[in-house]
Amino acid sequence: MLKRVAFILLSLLLLLVAVACSPDEPDDPEIPEVTLVLIQNGLSDYVIVYPENATETDLKAASELQSYLKEISGVELPMRTDAEPAIASEIVVGYTNRSGAGQFDTDKLGHEGFAIESVGQRIFIAGSGVRGALYGVYTFLEEYLGCRFYASDFEKIPKSDSVSVKEIKRNEQIPAFEYREIDFVTSRQNDFQPKLKANGMYNNSDAAYGGKIDYVGGFVHTIEQWMPREQYPQYYGVLEDGTHYTGWGAQPCLSNPEVLAFIKNKVRALLEEHPDAKIISVSQPDSGTLQLPCMCENCKRIYAEEGAYSGAMIRFVNAIANEFAADYPELKIDTLAYHHTRSVCKTPPAPNVIVRFCTIECCFSHPLGTCKDVYAMNGNTKTISQDIADWGKVCKNIYVWDYVTNFVESVTFFPNFDVLLPNVQFFAKNNVVGVYEEGNFFSETCDFPELRSYIMAKLLWNPNMSEAQYWGYIDEFLRDYYGEGWQHIRAYIDLGRSIVEKKHFGIHDKFSKTIYAYTSGKKDRALLNELTLDMLRNYESVDWERFFTYSGTVVESELVTRGFELFDAAAAVATPEQATRIAKLRLIPEFAHSYALYESYCNAKPSKVIEDLLFDFFLETSEGRKVNATERAELSENLRNYICERYNVEQEQAYENYNRDLFARALTYRIHQLYEGMPYVVSVDDPNLNFKTTPDNWRPKN
Repeated sequence: MLKRVAFILLSLLLLLVAVACSPDEPDDPEIPEVTLVLIQNGLSDYVIVYPENATETDLKAASELQSYLKEISGVELPMRTDAEPAIASEIVVGYTNRSGAGQFDTDKLGHEGFAIESVGQRIFIAGSGVRGALYGVYTFLEEYLGCRFYASDFEKIPKSDSVSVKEIKRNEQIPAFEYREIDFVTSRQNDFQPKLKANGMYNNSDAAYGGKIDYVGGFVHTIEQWMPREQYPQYYGVLEDGTHYTGWGAQPCLSNPEVLAFIKNKVRALLEEHPDAKIISVSQPDSGTLQLPCMCENCKRIYAEEGAYSGAMIRFVNAIANEFAADYPELKIDTLAYHHTRSVCKTPPAPNVIVRFCTIECCFSHPLGTCKDVYAMNGNTKTISQDIADWGKVCKNIYVWDYVTNFVESVTFFPNFDVLLPNVQFFAKNNVVGVYEEGNFFSETCDFPELRSYIMAKLLWNPNMSEAQYWGYIDEFLRDYYGEGWQHIRAYIDLGRSIVEKKHFGIHDKFSKTIYAYTSGKKDRALLNELTLDMLRNYESVDWERFFTYSGTVVESELVTRGFELFDAAAAVATPEQATRIAKLRLIPEFAHSYALYESYCNAKPSKVIEDLLFDFFLETSEGRKVNATERAELSENLRNYICERYNVEQEQAYENYNRDLFARALTYRIHQLYEGMPYVVSVDDPNLNFKTTPDNWRPKN
């Protein structure tokens, strides 16, 4: 018996030693990764579960998930409410009875945040029935199933008869900004804005997509809409000299108690009609750069007391906000910090006031805080970045009205991709809670509107991304939207970035005067040496066109010359659908080229060059100096008339034909307006069009 016990103990000891010394066995083996197979070979055990008391948006979220899973795999998962018995394999959308007590912090997630996680075989996409569950579904499709919602005309949906995901650790997302608006024509179409997680008033999707943050009574510049200058001139201000002024640029007299009573009554009427209103704008007239605040004695006293023109507006808006705070606790009054009202005053905004700050005056080739403003006006001594930071210290409801396109040459390239990320990050760091990105809202454009909408949406949801993530989103978009030659398009963007690196530009600058084309003023002396008196006397037998570069040649930017090469290279390896998109992009250098052509063809350019040539010929050459004044005048007049009759007409006609063809192709892409304020054009045969001038003047404003 003792021998048997000793043998057992010895065996156990040897076994322990062997285990301890084994090099192949890890001390702490990893737990195998769990894979959830949602669909396999066209079959699935999963169902989609939504709340029994589902909102319309909860139902939309569940049905969108069902629809996209079917598009991926061909399998339609059944949908049921949480009132039915639970099974192990469920995708749970919204807040249901499947959630354990306290599993999701609904207060923290709010209306738009969501959490995605797997527990066992069950997947939760938890979020509110306002927009949170819907946003969670779109994120689940993007981050776990490889879907991409790139543009209103293109989504990338993978195809597979099997769909699976790895175990999902808690993925909780809450938007950085409560209000997110991207305003390009393309982003307003096809129920696309909810997929961008954009919730502003230009979201045209129906209520099933979660509604939007809407403005009652007008979006902006409402005081003049409610109280027109022509109808109520007595309520508008006076100039420094005491002159009562009601023309363009006039601002209301905000110290006048009758004006305050008038606007209060207007707000009261709106609330009676819309008792659930969340935001009403009480904001100053839009008068461009001609801002003429009232300079009556009372208003000037307020400006002095407040240290800024904005003081009168904040006092005025605070009075309205306080009037309705008790009866409408969820209502906020929105006003502008714009041009003369952009600098902070001493009186802080009321808690229920939104200050919407406009970045219209800043430089858009460099990030905020790194250079001076381009259009500083109204005596502003601080930069846009300093003023935003100041408002962020005194106001908890700051919205920003930002700009991401050029408004005078909207079809040429606006190379601002280096400022989008740092500027949105600047907003987030300075207590901004809402951002409106004003793009080309008035017409389709060829200046990357789809890419801009996509990347701005990503930034407004999560401004804390790294620069690598930012450019990763851009590269992924270019690759999937434009195809195999996408790097040529990325090269064009990079070229634009490099060209404006040391230039400052604003949203109303004409790029044609700065980065697309310029005229070299150096005279070509070799051409002057070729000219002879015999040629002047027998001018009809001479090819004068080669002399038209004598007093300067038009030098086009690489954004034009290289642009054609890059877009053509991208198109050469594209699918037909992608080639059509690239052809739209190619309009960018084509429009820019029109400006350069104008420098060569405009007005009497050829005859003007010949005049310069003749002047130097008679002044500087030995043969020319011998010609008497009478013959000199006769030769000059004859040649000038000949050039105007023959070459000017030919050049002008060639330019006109180029522009007509260019606009005809632009119209096929629904590009009907080339700049802000241009009347809507439907045909190149519009009698008001003038193709003999540059694109920014083809159709003058009415």
